[in-house]
Amino acid sequence: MTAPIATSSDVTVQPDGRYDVIIIGAGIAGCAAAQALALADPSGRRKILLIDRHPGSSPRFAGEFIHPRGAQILADLGFYAALKAAGAVDVDGFTVLERAEGRYVELPYGEIPGQRTQGLAAHHKSLVRTMRQVVRERPQVDLFEGWSIHDLLRGSGDRIHGVALTGPNGLQVKVHADLVIGADGKASQVRKLAGIPEQRQTVGFTVGLELRNAKLPAPTWGNIILGAWGPVLVYPIIRDADGDLVYRVTLDLPANLPAKGARLAEFLLETFVPFLPHPLADQIAEAITSHRGPFEMAPTVNLPAPTAVQPGLALIGDAGGCSHPITASGMTMGLRDAECLAEEARRRVDAPNHEAWLDDSSLRRYRAEHDRYVPTRQALADAIYEVFRGGNEGARAIQRALFDYWASGPTARARSMALLSCAEGRPQVFLSEYLKAARYAIESSLVARHAAHLPTRDRLRQVSGAMQLASNKLGLVAQVMWAQVRPAWLPHDRTFL
Repeated sequence: MTAPIATSSDVTVQPDGRYDVIIIGAGIAGCAAAQALALADPSGRRKILLIDRHPGSSPRFAGEFIHPRGAQILADLGFYAALKAAGAVDVDGFTVLERAEGRYVELPYGEIPGQRTQGLAAHHKSLVRTMRQVVRERPQVDLFEGWSIHDLLRGSGDRIHGVALTGPNGLQVKVHADLVIGADGKASQVRKLAGIPEQRQTVGFTVGLELRNAKLPAPTWGNIILGAWGPVLVYPIIRDADGDLVYRVTLDLPANLPAKGARLAEFLLETFVPFLPHPLADQIAEAITSHRGPFEMAPTVNLPAPTAVQPGLALIGDAGGCSHPITASGMTMGLRDAECLAEEARRRVDAPNHEAWLDDSSLRRYRAEHDRYVPTRQALADAIYEVFRGGNEGARAIQRALFDYWASGPTARARSMALLSCAEGRPQVFLSEYLKAARYAIESSLVARHAAHLPTRDRLRQVSGAMQLASNKLGLVAQVMWAQVRPAWLPHDRTFL
Protein backbone atom coordinates (compact mmCIF):
# COMPACT_ATOMS: atom_id res chain seq x y z
CA MET A 1 0.00 0.00 0.00
CA THR A 2 1.22 3.50 -0.80
CA ALA A 3 2.22 5.45 2.28
CA PRO A 4 -0.09 8.27 3.34
CA ILE A 5 1.15 11.81 2.69
CA ALA A 6 -1.34 13.89 4.67
CA THR A 7 -4.00 13.63 7.33
CA SER A 8 -7.20 15.70 7.77
CA SER A 9 -8.79 15.16 11.19
CA ASP A 10 -8.94 11.36 11.49
CA VAL A 11 -8.94 10.72 7.72
CA THR A 12 -5.79 9.72 5.90
CA VAL A 13 -5.25 11.11 2.41
CA GLN A 14 -3.60 8.75 -0.03
CA PRO A 15 -1.80 9.93 -3.18
CA ASP A 16 -3.59 8.89 -6.37
CA GLY A 17 -6.51 7.57 -4.32
CA ARG A 18 -9.72 6.45 -6.02
CA TYR A 19 -13.38 6.90 -5.14
CA ASP A 20 -16.64 6.18 -6.90
CA VAL A 21 -17.88 9.72 -6.24
CA ILE A 22 -16.15 12.91 -5.10
CA ILE A 23 -18.37 15.69 -3.73
CA ILE A 24 -16.93 19.21 -3.54
CA GLY A 25 -18.73 21.20 -0.88
CA ALA A 26 -19.97 19.81 2.45
CA GLY A 27 -22.87 22.19 2.98
CA ILE A 28 -26.49 21.13 3.02
CA ALA A 29 -26.60 19.86 -0.57
CA GLY A 30 -23.21 18.14 -0.39
CA CYS A 31 -23.90 16.38 2.90
CA ALA A 32 -27.34 15.31 1.70
CA ALA A 33 -25.84 13.93 -1.52
CA ALA A 34 -23.17 11.97 0.40
CA GLN A 35 -25.74 10.51 2.78
CA ALA A 36 -28.24 9.74 0.03
CA LEU A 37 -25.63 7.98 -2.11
CA ALA A 38 -24.36 5.99 0.87
CA LEU A 39 -27.90 4.83 1.64
CA ALA A 40 -28.31 3.87 -2.02
CA ASP A 41 -25.40 1.45 -1.52
CA PRO A 42 -26.68 -0.99 1.13
CA SER A 43 -23.91 -3.49 0.47
CA GLY A 44 -21.22 -0.91 1.21
CA ARG A 45 -19.34 -1.44 -2.07
CA ARG A 46 -18.89 2.24 -2.88
CA LYS A 47 -16.47 4.90 -1.70
CA ILE A 48 -17.53 8.54 -1.46
CA LEU A 49 -15.19 11.46 -0.76
CA LEU A 50 -16.75 14.65 0.64
CA ILE A 51 -14.56 17.73 0.99
CA ASP A 52 -15.02 21.34 2.09
CA ARG A 53 -12.59 24.20 2.47
CA HIS A 54 -14.21 25.40 5.71
CA PRO A 55 -13.62 23.40 8.91
CA GLY A 56 -16.92 23.14 10.78
CA SER A 57 -19.05 25.33 8.51
CA SER A 58 -18.86 28.38 6.30
CA PRO A 59 -18.37 31.62 8.28
CA ARG A 60 -21.05 33.43 6.23
CA PHE A 61 -24.71 33.04 7.13
CA ALA A 62 -26.71 31.32 4.42
CA GLY A 63 -29.90 29.31 3.89
CA GLU A 64 -31.76 28.26 7.03
CA PHE A 65 -35.40 27.70 6.02
CA ILE A 66 -36.49 24.36 4.53
CA HIS A 67 -39.92 23.67 3.06
CA PRO A 68 -41.84 20.45 3.91
CA ARG A 69 -40.59 18.71 0.75
CA GLY A 70 -37.00 19.30 1.90
CA ALA A 71 -37.81 18.42 5.52
CA GLN A 72 -39.19 15.08 4.33
CA ILE A 73 -35.96 14.38 2.45
CA LEU A 74 -33.97 15.21 5.59
CA ALA A 75 -36.15 12.78 7.54
CA ASP A 76 -35.78 10.07 4.88
CA LEU A 77 -31.99 10.49 4.98
CA GLY A 78 -31.78 10.25 8.78
CA PHE A 79 -30.92 13.89 9.55
CA TYR A 80 -34.18 15.09 11.11
CA ALA A 81 -33.81 13.73 14.65
CA ALA A 82 -30.23 15.02 14.97
CA LEU A 83 -31.24 18.46 13.71
CA LYS A 84 -34.14 18.66 16.15
CA ALA A 85 -31.82 17.67 18.99
CA ALA A 86 -29.51 20.51 17.92
CA GLY A 87 -32.33 23.06 18.24
CA ALA A 88 -33.96 23.10 14.80
CA VAL A 89 -37.56 24.37 14.77
CA ASP A 90 -40.60 22.92 12.97
CA VAL A 91 -42.22 25.69 10.92
CA ASP A 92 -45.86 25.89 9.87
CA GLY A 93 -45.87 28.07 6.76
CA PHE A 94 -45.62 31.74 5.86
CA THR A 95 -47.41 34.88 6.89
CA VAL A 96 -47.39 38.00 4.71
CA LEU A 97 -48.05 41.49 6.09
CA GLU A 98 -48.80 44.12 3.44
CA ARG A 99 -47.24 46.86 5.58
CA ALA A 100 -47.09 47.79 9.27
CA GLU A 101 -50.83 48.47 9.50
CA GLY A 102 -51.86 46.65 6.33
CA ARG A 103 -53.55 43.38 5.47
CA TYR A 104 -52.27 40.14 6.95
CA VAL A 105 -52.55 36.63 5.53
CA GLU A 106 -51.44 33.20 6.71
CA LEU A 107 -50.32 30.64 4.14
CA PRO A 108 -50.13 27.35 6.06
CA TYR A 109 -48.34 24.28 4.79
CA GLY A 110 -51.22 22.24 6.19
CA GLU A 111 -53.56 23.41 3.42
CA ILE A 112 -51.39 21.81 0.73
CA PRO A 113 -52.78 18.32 0.03
CA GLY A 114 -50.54 15.29 0.03
CA GLN A 115 -47.40 16.63 1.71
CA ARG A 116 -45.80 17.00 5.13
CA THR A 117 -47.54 19.71 7.18
CA GLN A 118 -44.37 21.33 8.56
CA GLY A 119 -41.03 22.48 7.27
CA LEU A 120 -37.84 22.97 9.28
CA ALA A 121 -35.63 25.94 10.12
CA ALA A 122 -32.21 25.90 11.77
CA HIS A 123 -29.21 28.16 12.28
CA HIS A 124 -27.03 27.61 9.22
CA LYS A 125 -23.87 26.76 11.15
CA SER A 126 -25.71 24.30 13.39
CA LEU A 127 -27.40 22.79 10.35
CA VAL A 128 -24.11 22.15 8.54
CA ARG A 129 -22.21 20.93 11.61
CA THR A 130 -24.99 18.50 12.51
CA MET A 131 -25.30 17.14 8.99
CA ARG A 132 -21.53 16.59 8.81
CA GLN A 133 -21.64 14.69 12.10
CA VAL A 134 -24.32 12.39 10.74
CA VAL A 135 -22.48 11.85 7.45
CA ARG A 136 -19.27 10.92 9.28
CA GLU A 137 -21.05 7.83 10.58
CA ARG A 138 -21.50 6.41 7.07
CA PRO A 139 -18.72 3.87 6.45
CA GLN A 140 -18.69 4.64 2.70
CA VAL A 141 -17.99 8.36 3.25
CA ASP A 142 -14.66 10.05 3.92
CA LEU A 143 -15.06 13.70 4.97
CA PHE A 144 -12.14 16.13 4.57
CA GLU A 145 -12.46 19.60 6.07
CA GLY A 146 -10.01 22.39 5.28
CA TRP A 147 -9.32 21.06 1.76
CA SER A 148 -10.13 22.81 -1.50
CA ILE A 149 -10.15 21.94 -5.18
CA HIS A 150 -7.67 23.64 -7.51
CA ASP A 151 -8.15 21.60 -10.68
CA LEU A 152 -10.27 18.98 -12.41
CA LEU A 153 -8.55 15.93 -13.88
CA ARG A 154 -9.58 15.08 -17.43
CA GLY A 155 -9.04 11.99 -19.54
CA SER A 156 -9.89 10.92 -23.05
CA GLY A 157 -12.66 12.87 -24.73
CA ASP A 158 -12.28 15.58 -22.06
CA ARG A 159 -14.14 13.40 -19.55
CA ILE A 160 -13.63 14.45 -15.94
CA HIS A 161 -12.18 11.62 -13.86
CA GLY A 162 -11.03 13.25 -10.64
CA VAL A 163 -9.81 16.32 -8.80
CA ALA A 164 -6.58 17.93 -7.66
CA LEU A 165 -6.86 19.06 -4.04
CA THR A 166 -4.96 21.47 -1.83
CA GLY A 167 -4.94 20.70 1.87
CA PRO A 168 -3.46 22.03 5.07
CA ASN A 169 0.03 23.54 4.75
CA GLY A 170 -0.33 23.63 0.98
CA LEU A 171 -0.24 19.84 0.55
CA GLN A 172 -1.51 18.73 -2.84
CA VAL A 173 -2.96 15.39 -3.89
CA LYS A 174 -4.80 13.97 -6.89
CA VAL A 175 -7.86 11.82 -6.33
CA HIS A 176 -9.65 9.91 -9.09
CA ALA A 177 -13.36 9.11 -9.38
CA ASP A 178 -15.96 8.16 -11.96
CA LEU A 179 -18.09 11.13 -10.93
CA VAL A 180 -17.35 14.57 -9.46
CA ILE A 181 -20.28 16.46 -7.91
CA GLY A 182 -20.06 20.23 -7.53
CA ALA A 183 -22.00 21.22 -4.42
CA ASP A 184 -19.91 24.31 -3.69
CA GLY A 185 -22.52 27.02 -3.93
CA LYS A 186 -23.39 29.97 -6.09
CA ALA A 187 -19.73 30.94 -6.66
CA SER A 188 -18.84 27.33 -7.51
CA GLN A 189 -15.16 26.71 -8.20
CA VAL A 190 -16.11 23.37 -9.79
CA ARG A 191 -18.36 25.14 -12.28
CA LYS A 192 -15.57 27.58 -13.10
CA LEU A 193 -12.93 24.87 -13.54
CA ALA A 194 -15.31 22.90 -15.76
CA GLY A 195 -15.65 25.92 -18.04
CA ILE A 196 -19.44 25.89 -17.78
CA PRO A 197 -20.82 29.23 -19.03
CA GLU A 198 -22.87 31.19 -16.54
CA GLN A 199 -24.77 34.44 -16.24
CA ARG A 200 -24.27 35.04 -12.54
CA GLN A 201 -25.33 38.47 -11.35
CA THR A 202 -25.28 40.03 -7.88
CA VAL A 203 -28.66 41.71 -7.62
CA GLY A 204 -28.40 42.89 -4.03
CA PHE A 205 -27.35 42.02 -0.50
CA THR A 206 -29.05 40.52 2.53
CA VAL A 207 -28.30 41.69 6.06
CA GLY A 208 -28.89 39.08 8.74
CA LEU A 209 -29.71 39.84 12.38
CA GLU A 210 -30.55 37.55 15.29
CA LEU A 211 -33.41 38.30 17.65
CA ARG A 212 -34.60 36.48 20.75
CA ASN A 213 -38.34 35.84 21.27
CA ALA A 214 -39.53 38.08 18.43
CA LYS A 215 -42.96 39.64 18.98
CA LEU A 216 -44.90 37.95 16.20
CA PRO A 217 -48.49 36.76 15.83
CA ALA A 218 -47.22 33.50 14.29
CA PRO A 219 -44.01 32.59 16.15
CA THR A 220 -43.29 29.31 14.32
CA TRP A 221 -43.85 30.65 10.80
CA GLY A 222 -41.76 32.45 8.25
CA ASN A 223 -43.03 36.04 8.47
CA ILE A 224 -42.72 38.32 5.42
CA ILE A 225 -43.27 42.05 5.97
CA LEU A 226 -43.66 44.35 2.99
CA GLY A 227 -43.59 48.12 2.62
CA ALA A 228 -39.91 48.95 3.20
CA TRP A 229 -37.29 49.23 0.42
CA GLY A 230 -37.33 45.44 0.19
CA PRO A 231 -39.16 42.63 1.96
CA VAL A 232 -38.24 41.73 5.53
CA LEU A 233 -38.26 38.07 6.55
CA VAL A 234 -38.39 36.87 10.17
CA TYR A 235 -38.30 33.18 11.09
CA PRO A 236 -37.13 31.01 14.04
CA ILE A 237 -33.76 29.24 13.75
CA ILE A 238 -33.06 27.89 17.27
CA ARG A 239 -35.23 26.60 20.09
CA ASP A 240 -33.22 26.79 23.32
CA ALA A 241 -33.43 24.13 26.00
CA ASP A 242 -35.61 26.53 28.06
CA GLY A 243 -38.04 26.93 25.16
CA ASP A 244 -36.97 30.39 24.01
CA LEU A 245 -36.83 30.95 20.25
CA VAL A 246 -34.00 32.72 18.45
CA TYR A 247 -35.03 34.31 15.16
CA ARG A 248 -33.29 35.29 11.99
CA VAL A 249 -34.23 38.69 10.58
CA THR A 250 -33.19 39.34 6.97
CA LEU A 251 -33.28 42.79 5.38
CA ASP A 252 -33.10 43.09 1.61
CA LEU A 253 -30.70 45.74 0.25
CA PRO A 254 -29.95 46.99 -3.29
CA ALA A 255 -26.83 45.98 -5.23
CA ASN A 256 -25.44 49.52 -4.94
CA LEU A 257 -25.26 49.78 -1.18
CA PRO A 258 -26.45 53.24 -0.12
CA ALA A 259 -24.36 53.15 3.05
CA LYS A 260 -21.48 51.21 4.57
CA GLY A 261 -19.85 50.78 7.94
CA ALA A 262 -21.47 52.70 10.78
CA ARG A 263 -23.78 54.53 8.36
CA LEU A 264 -25.37 51.24 7.36
CA ALA A 265 -27.03 51.01 10.79
CA GLU A 266 -28.54 54.48 10.27
CA PHE A 267 -29.81 53.44 6.84
CA LEU A 268 -31.46 50.30 8.24
CA LEU A 269 -33.11 52.29 11.05
CA GLU A 270 -34.47 54.90 8.64
CA THR A 271 -35.42 52.63 5.73
CA PHE A 272 -36.83 49.51 7.39
CA VAL A 273 -37.87 50.07 11.00
CA PRO A 274 -40.68 52.62 10.28
CA PHE A 275 -42.43 50.04 8.09
CA LEU A 276 -42.43 47.28 10.71
CA PRO A 277 -45.29 46.61 13.14
CA HIS A 278 -44.86 47.34 16.83
CA PRO A 279 -43.48 45.91 19.07
CA LEU A 280 -41.36 44.01 16.52
CA ALA A 281 -40.07 47.34 15.18
CA ASP A 282 -38.67 48.24 18.61
CA GLN A 283 -36.97 44.85 18.93
CA ILE A 284 -35.30 45.11 15.53
CA ALA A 285 -34.26 48.73 16.17
CA GLU A 286 -32.61 47.60 19.40
CA ALA A 287 -30.84 44.73 17.58
CA ILE A 288 -29.48 47.17 15.00
CA THR A 289 -28.32 49.87 17.47
CA SER A 290 -26.75 47.37 19.89
CA HIS A 291 -24.89 45.46 17.16
CA ARG A 292 -21.11 45.70 17.35
CA GLY A 293 -18.83 45.20 14.38
CA PRO A 294 -19.82 44.55 10.77
CA PHE A 295 -23.28 43.21 10.10
CA GLU A 296 -23.61 39.69 8.76
CA MET A 297 -24.20 40.16 5.06
CA ALA A 298 -24.46 37.88 2.04
CA PRO A 299 -24.78 38.75 -1.65
CA THR A 300 -28.11 38.06 -3.32
CA VAL A 301 -27.25 36.25 -6.53
CA ASN A 302 -29.31 35.44 -9.58
CA LEU A 303 -27.80 32.50 -11.47
CA PRO A 304 -30.03 31.20 -14.29
CA ALA A 305 -29.60 27.43 -14.30
CA PRO A 306 -26.35 26.66 -16.16
CA THR A 307 -25.49 23.34 -17.77
CA ALA A 308 -25.92 20.91 -14.88
CA VAL A 309 -23.78 18.05 -16.22
CA GLN A 310 -20.68 17.20 -18.23
CA PRO A 311 -19.18 13.75 -18.77
CA GLY A 312 -18.10 12.74 -15.28
CA LEU A 313 -19.55 15.85 -13.59
CA ALA A 314 -22.82 16.98 -12.01
CA LEU A 315 -23.77 20.27 -10.32
CA ILE A 316 -26.26 20.34 -7.45
CA GLY A 317 -27.78 22.97 -5.18
CA ASP A 318 -26.84 26.61 -5.77
CA ALA A 319 -23.94 25.54 -7.98
CA GLY A 320 -26.60 24.44 -10.49
CA GLY A 321 -28.65 27.64 -10.32
CA CYS A 322 -29.92 30.03 -7.68
CA SER A 323 -32.25 33.00 -7.34
CA HIS A 324 -33.51 35.54 -4.82
CA PRO A 325 -34.04 33.88 -1.42
CA ILE A 326 -37.51 35.40 -0.88
CA THR A 327 -39.17 32.05 -1.66
CA ALA A 328 -36.75 30.21 0.69
CA SER A 329 -36.52 27.41 -1.86
CA GLY A 330 -32.75 27.11 -2.29
CA MET A 331 -32.08 24.40 0.28
CA THR A 332 -35.13 22.40 -0.71
CA MET A 333 -33.93 22.43 -4.32
CA GLY A 334 -30.47 21.24 -3.25
CA LEU A 335 -32.03 18.42 -1.26
CA ARG A 336 -34.13 17.43 -4.26
CA ASP A 337 -30.97 17.31 -6.39
CA ALA A 338 -29.39 14.95 -3.87
CA GLU A 339 -32.51 12.79 -3.81
CA CYS A 340 -32.58 12.63 -7.61
CA LEU A 341 -28.93 11.51 -7.84
CA ALA A 342 -29.59 8.84 -5.22
CA GLU A 343 -32.50 7.52 -7.28
CA GLU A 344 -30.12 7.15 -10.22
CA ALA A 345 -27.59 5.40 -7.94
CA ARG A 346 -30.24 2.90 -6.82
CA ARG A 347 -30.99 2.10 -10.46
CA ARG A 348 -27.41 0.89 -10.80
CA VAL A 349 -26.87 -0.57 -7.38
CA ASP A 350 -25.67 -3.84 -8.94
CA ALA A 351 -23.47 -2.25 -11.62
CA PRO A 352 -20.18 -4.18 -11.94
CA ASN A 353 -17.09 -2.63 -10.41
CA HIS A 354 -15.46 -1.91 -13.77
CA GLU A 355 -18.39 0.35 -14.74
CA ALA A 356 -19.20 3.80 -13.37
CA TRP A 357 -21.80 3.71 -10.61
CA LEU A 358 -23.61 6.72 -12.11
CA ASP A 359 -22.98 6.50 -15.84
CA ASP A 360 -23.75 8.91 -18.68
CA SER A 361 -27.36 7.74 -18.89
CA SER A 362 -27.76 8.42 -15.17
CA LEU A 363 -26.48 11.96 -15.60
CA ARG A 364 -28.75 12.61 -18.57
CA ARG A 365 -31.78 11.56 -16.55
CA TYR A 366 -30.61 13.68 -13.61
CA ARG A 367 -30.24 16.71 -15.85
CA ALA A 368 -33.67 16.18 -17.39
CA GLU A 369 -35.25 16.18 -13.92
CA HIS A 370 -33.11 19.08 -12.67
CA ASP A 371 -34.10 21.15 -15.70
CA ARG A 372 -37.76 20.55 -14.97
CA TYR A 373 -37.94 21.96 -11.46
CA VAL A 374 -35.07 24.46 -11.13
CA PRO A 375 -36.18 26.94 -13.85
CA THR A 376 -39.73 26.98 -12.44
CA ARG A 377 -38.36 27.84 -9.02
CA GLN A 378 -36.21 30.62 -10.49
CA ALA A 379 -39.06 32.14 -12.48
CA LEU A 380 -41.27 32.06 -9.39
CA ALA A 381 -38.63 33.69 -7.17
CA ASP A 382 -38.09 36.44 -9.74
CA ALA A 383 -41.82 37.14 -10.06
CA ILE A 384 -42.55 37.00 -6.32
CA TYR A 385 -39.63 39.26 -5.45
CA GLU A 386 -40.65 41.84 -8.04
CA VAL A 387 -44.20 41.86 -6.70
CA PHE A 388 -43.16 41.91 -3.02
CA ARG A 389 -40.59 44.62 -3.71
CA GLY A 390 -43.37 46.79 -5.21
CA GLY A 391 -40.90 48.95 -7.11
CA ASN A 392 -43.41 50.21 -9.71
CA GLU A 393 -47.14 50.74 -10.05
CA GLY A 394 -47.71 47.47 -11.88
CA ALA A 395 -45.95 45.48 -9.16
CA ARG A 396 -47.87 47.29 -6.43
CA ALA A 397 -51.14 46.60 -8.22
CA ILE A 398 -50.36 42.87 -8.46
CA GLN A 399 -49.21 42.88 -4.83
CA ARG A 400 -52.58 44.25 -3.72
CA ALA A 401 -54.31 41.76 -5.98
CA LEU A 402 -52.40 38.86 -4.40
CA PHE A 403 -53.92 39.71 -1.02
CA ASP A 404 -57.37 39.82 -2.64
CA TYR A 405 -56.70 36.45 -4.24
CA TRP A 406 -55.49 34.86 -1.01
CA ALA A 407 -58.55 36.22 0.79
CA SER A 408 -60.81 34.43 -1.73
CA GLY A 409 -60.41 31.10 0.06
CA PRO A 410 -58.17 28.19 1.11
CA THR A 411 -57.90 26.80 -2.44
CA ALA A 412 -56.16 29.97 -3.64
CA ARG A 413 -53.80 29.93 -0.66
CA ALA A 414 -53.01 26.25 -1.09
CA ARG A 415 -52.19 26.66 -4.80
CA SER A 416 -49.88 29.60 -4.08
CA MET A 417 -48.16 27.78 -1.24
CA ALA A 418 -47.71 24.63 -3.29
CA LEU A 419 -45.65 26.73 -5.71
CA LEU A 420 -43.78 28.64 -3.01
CA SER A 421 -42.87 25.48 -1.08
CA CYS A 422 -41.66 23.48 -4.12
CA ALA A 423 -44.50 20.96 -3.80
CA GLU A 424 -45.73 22.09 -7.22
CA GLY A 425 -43.21 22.54 -10.04
CA ARG A 426 -45.31 22.62 -13.20
CA PRO A 427 -44.80 25.93 -15.03
CA GLN A 428 -48.36 25.94 -16.34
CA VAL A 429 -49.57 26.15 -12.73
CA PHE A 430 -47.19 29.04 -12.07
CA LEU A 431 -48.48 30.76 -15.21
CA SER A 432 -52.11 30.20 -14.19
CA GLU A 433 -51.56 31.57 -10.67
CA TYR A 434 -49.62 34.58 -11.87
CA LEU A 435 -52.23 35.50 -14.47
CA LYS A 436 -54.97 35.17 -11.85
CA ALA A 437 -53.16 37.75 -9.73
CA ALA A 438 -52.77 39.99 -12.79
CA ARG A 439 -56.49 39.65 -13.50
CA TYR A 440 -57.32 40.63 -9.92
CA ALA A 441 -55.01 43.64 -10.30
CA ILE A 442 -56.74 44.77 -13.50
CA GLU A 443 -60.22 44.28 -12.04
CA SER A 444 -59.39 46.10 -8.80
CA SER A 445 -58.03 49.03 -10.80
CA LEU A 446 -61.02 49.31 -13.12
CA VAL A 447 -64.10 48.16 -11.23
CA ALA A 448 -65.65 51.10 -9.44
CA ARG A 449 -66.35 49.30 -6.19
CA HIS A 450 -62.61 48.66 -5.76
CA ALA A 451 -61.16 51.89 -7.16
CA ALA A 452 -63.87 54.52 -7.10
CA HIS A 453 -61.59 56.89 -5.20
CA LEU A 454 -58.95 56.85 -7.97
CA PRO A 455 -59.08 59.17 -10.98
CA THR A 456 -59.56 57.36 -14.29
CA ARG A 457 -56.02 58.29 -15.37
CA ASP A 458 -54.55 56.65 -12.27
CA ARG A 459 -56.66 53.53 -12.78
CA LEU A 460 -55.46 53.18 -16.36
CA ARG A 461 -51.85 53.66 -15.27
CA GLN A 462 -52.18 50.85 -12.76
CA VAL A 463 -53.83 48.60 -15.34
CA SER A 464 -51.11 49.35 -17.87
CA GLY A 465 -48.38 48.61 -15.31
CA ALA A 466 -49.97 45.34 -14.22
CA MET A 467 -50.46 44.18 -17.81
CA GLN A 468 -46.88 45.08 -18.71
CA LEU A 469 -45.47 43.22 -15.70
CA ALA A 470 -47.61 40.17 -16.46
CA SER A 471 -46.60 40.13 -20.11
CA ASN A 472 -42.94 40.36 -19.15
CA LYS A 473 -43.36 37.06 -17.28
CA LEU A 474 -44.78 35.24 -20.28
CA GLY A 475 -41.33 35.01 -21.85
CA LEU A 476 -39.93 33.64 -18.59
CA VAL A 477 -42.66 31.03 -18.38
CA ALA A 478 -42.15 30.07 -22.03
CA GLN A 479 -38.48 29.36 -21.27
CA VAL A 480 -39.47 27.29 -18.24
CA MET A 481 -42.00 25.25 -20.20
CA TRP A 482 -39.40 24.68 -22.95
CA ALA A 483 -36.98 23.38 -20.32
CA GLN A 484 -39.63 20.87 -19.25
CA VAL A 485 -40.35 19.40 -22.67
CA ARG A 486 -36.91 19.71 -24.25
CA PRO A 487 -35.01 16.97 -22.33
CA ALA A 488 -37.40 14.28 -23.53
CA TRP A 489 -36.35 14.44 -27.15
CA LEU A 490 -33.60 17.01 -27.86
CA PRO A 491 -29.93 17.08 -26.80
CA HIS A 492 -29.32 20.06 -24.51
CA ASP A 493 -26.03 21.17 -25.98
CA ARG A 494 -22.82 19.83 -27.43
CA THR A 495 -21.06 19.41 -24.10
CA PHE A 496 -22.87 16.22 -23.12
CA LEU A 497 -24.89 14.27 -25.68
